[in-house]
Amino acid sequence: MSRWDIVLFAVASYIAIMGLVRLMRVRRIRLERQFQEEFRRQREAVLKQQAEEEKKARELAEQKQFEEFIKQKHKEAA
Repeated sequence: MSRWDIVLFAVASYIAIMGLVRLMRVRRIRLERQFQEEFRRQREAVLKQQAEEEKKARELAEQKQFEEFIKQKHKEAA
């Protein structure tokens, strides 16, 4: 191999490696965005589910209070 062959091989290797690095960086950024979006959607779903469960628990507690209030009023009326 002549000196020019080695220089061309080194330049071609450098260009190929830098291109690969750029592609990998772009892919990493895209994956990070996808994971962040998925995490955000899952977090919102969990928070929504927790809010619904808390609402149901409050409604159940209010219903029990109302039933006890009605029972107490019936006892007072009797």
